[in-house]
Amino acid sequence: MWAFLDVKSSDGSTLFWGLILGAAVAWPLLLAVYRLFFSPLAAIPGPKLAAATAWYEFYWDCPKQGHYMFKIEQMHQKYGPIVRINPWEVHIKDTAYWDTLYTNNKLDKDAWYYRAFGDNLGTVGTGPWELHRLRRGAMARFFSNANVSRLEPKVLARVKKLLERIEEHRISNKVIPISHAFRCYATDVISDYAAPHSRDFLSTPDFSAAFNQVLRDFSELMLWQRHIPIVFPVLGAIPRWFISLMDPSGAQIAVLDNQAALLNQAKTVIATKGIPSEKESPTVLDAIYQSDLLGPEDKTLHRMMAETQAILGAGTETTGNTLSTLVYHVLSNPTILQILKAELNAAGKGKGDSDLLDFKILDKRPYLQACIKEALRLAVGVVGRLPRVNPIAPMSYTTPTGKAYVFPPKTVVSMSIRDMHTDDNIFHNPHSFWPERWITSSIDQLKQMEKAYAPFGRGVRACLGVELAKEELTLMAGNLFYRFDFDLFETTERDISILHDYFAPFGPKESEGVRVTAR
Repeated sequence: MWAFLDVKSSDGSTLFWGLILGAAVAWPLLLAVYRLFFSPLAAIPGPKLAAATAWYEFYWDCPKQGHYMFKIEQMHQKYGPIVRINPWEVHIKDTAYWDTLYTNNKLDKDAWYYRAFGDNLGTVGTGPWELHRLRRGAMARFFSNANVSRLEPKVLARVKKLLERIEEHRISNKVIPISHAFRCYATDVISDYAAPHSRDFLSTPDFSAAFNQVLRDFSELMLWQRHIPIVFPVLGAIPRWFISLMDPSGAQIAVLDNQAALLNQAKTVIATKGIPSEKESPTVLDAIYQSDLLGPEDKTLHRMMAETQAILGAGTETTGNTLSTLVYHVLSNPTILQILKAELNAAGKGKGDSDLLDFKILDKRPYLQACIKEALRLAVGVVGRLPRVNPIAPMSYTTPTGKAYVFPPKTVVSMSIRDMHTDDNIFHNPHSFWPERWITSSIDQLKQMEKAYAPFGRGVRACLGVELAKEELTLMAGNLFYRFDFDLFETTERDISILHDYFAPFGPKESEGVRVTAR
């Protein structure tokens, strides 16, 4: 009898696990059938595999290291201006639609896409538009035009520091890793302004080459975190000794050390209750902690850490990459270099050899500003797409040929800045660095270009640091070419190319960036 019961029990267990296994196999198939044939997005053109499963995007994002951007470009070439790039998201490549999508102040960000930044506690990854408005408002005044103008002496001090380091290299006839130097400059400036402890990377002998690798490695990890949202927690839980054992290069330890340094910044803000102890005036992080717009839940260590990471990260890579792009293209074209040098020499007439040109002077130099605009257009601070969601109302899009699509509420709709900046219907030879386009074009052409030019985004979700970035770029580029003559050293266009979409653009991993010699 007991044997009989054992058999029955065993048969029941087998049946149970068989049903579980069958459901595990059947459910993805049924879900794929629904997505392909019954979803409200089923009529949107695009690859069937992308519509059926997010694993398609995972493959191009993670194992293929940020190459989904290029697959999306291929989709548009095949299917037209609108494509379905995953089961729930539609991507549009149509410059005329940009303002329709991104000037709508009541759209949420797609939480799935932005969880690449972690847990979406930072302002950059905040989904709901109402909460984003509060979090942005807590620090908005610090990035106003007037406040950034008051910061100019601090930025000029960092410009001066970099110029001194270049002079050291010139005297000793050393190659200057200028891409690394630019990232150090940007990091030092934003830490001066935003965090309780300033960094001084410009003083490091190798311009913090290891830190620049950290930025890249962490950015690549972000894609894995988007698809597998336990990557960051697991990495943080692994003992340091084990990581050292598994990664003798030290790259992952460097990532952890950088995260620890950021955490220390957040801890300092909380410990001082947003009252600066090392600096004369409050920083951006202090302002967030002291803001009446935010409740206690937005001032925890976890959230302050998220803001620290986002603000310092955003203020480093984009500025450094843009300056690298500018320097490469200017030095690659003798005519552009000659015109720029002549303009800057005229602007500095009457000044001493050690004097710096201030923002008021440089902001009015048309050719310098045209060079900066071209660098911003080609470098593209954010190369990743920018997904938006209307949680309560449908959205619509009509193609240039007149075909209309309606998307139900909660559909993710995205566009990419790079698509606009390289639109050959608007920008002649869009991949060429041609500052004259911003000077010699007709009024109508300029209007068209300005409408398609959005290096800092547009609308309420646009980059908060736009005025600071413009000041940094103008003061550095203007004084750099005013003070020195340079030659490129073993640098080609590949060293500034965009080969990986880690939200910010990255070039070849083996590249040492733009390198120059000074004379």
